[in-house]
Order: sequence, then structure tokens, then C-alpha cells
Amino acid sequence: MQELNRDEALTLQAMEEAMWRAETRFDRAYMDAVLAENFSEVGRSGRVFSRLDTLELKPVDIDIELPLTDFTAVAICEDVALVTYVSVPSRATRGATHRSSVWVNDGRWRLRYHQATPTDL
Repeated sequence: MQELNRDEALTLQAMEEAMWRAETRFDRAYMDAVLAENFSEVGRSGRVFSRLDTLELKPVDIDIELPLTDFTAVAICEDVALVTYVSVPSRATRGATHRSSVWVNDGRWRLRYHQATPTDL
């Protein structure tokens, strides 16, 4: 794997952080444009979410520190990137989570897969 160029890494960081902002996370049109047609997620709870499940999420309070902690973005192959980071709550004392996302560039970056694993920091 190799590092993405700085512009691509910054774009992916901004897109990943948009998932943590209520104004974009719960904007169905925005999410519809960002999620790949075959998107799936394994959440922190272990529950599997489909693209439709994600698009239909009801707004909730998002408690996360931004910028994301330990953010990295590497190229897996041409037009595919692996993003990893730790999400850390800004108000709660527990709930840190290791996260990984697979982004595919089909003319624009789209989120294909996301996984969350609880951790103690």
C-alpha cells in the first residue's frame, strides 16, 4: 500500500469528517451522492447496516472530536483507498472506536464499506 497524494488524503478526511456533522450526515441527498450503490457498514455494536438503512437513519446528537484522531489514508490499488482513524467522544468518557473505511473513486470518491470496533483509550 502507498500513501495517497496530499490533496486526495485531505479530500477523504473532509468526506469522512462530513459523516460526523449532522448537517451532512442526516442530509439524504448528500448521503445518497456519497454512498456507493453497494455500501455496507458493520457498526460499533456489531450490527450490519445496508445502504438503505444508512440513508434512513433518524437524526441523533453526534458526540465526536474533530478533526479525527490518528487519521490515515492509503491507496490499496488504483482508485481505491483505505481510511483508518479513531473516533473519540468530545463529551463522554467512554466510546472511543477504531474505524476503517474503503473509498472507491469512480470519477468521484464514494464510500463503499465502513467498520467500527470499540476500544478503550
